[in-house]
Amino acid sequence: MLIHRLLGFALIFFAISMLVEQMWWVGGICLLIGIGMTAKSFGYGKWRKKKHTW
Repeated sequence: MLIHRLLGFALIFFAISMLVEQMWWVGGICLLIGIGMTAKSFGYGKWRKKKHTW
C-alpha cells in the first residue's frame, strides 16, 4: 500500500499548490481525495482480517 500513501501525499501537495493559486474547487477536491487515500493506506494493515492457514 506504499503507492496509495505516496499518491495521497502527492495529491495533498498538489491541492496546497492549487489553493495557493486560488483554484479553490480543484484544491478542495484534491485535498479530500489525498487525505482519504493517505488515511486509508495508514489503516490498511491494522483493520485487515488475517487469513487462517491450517
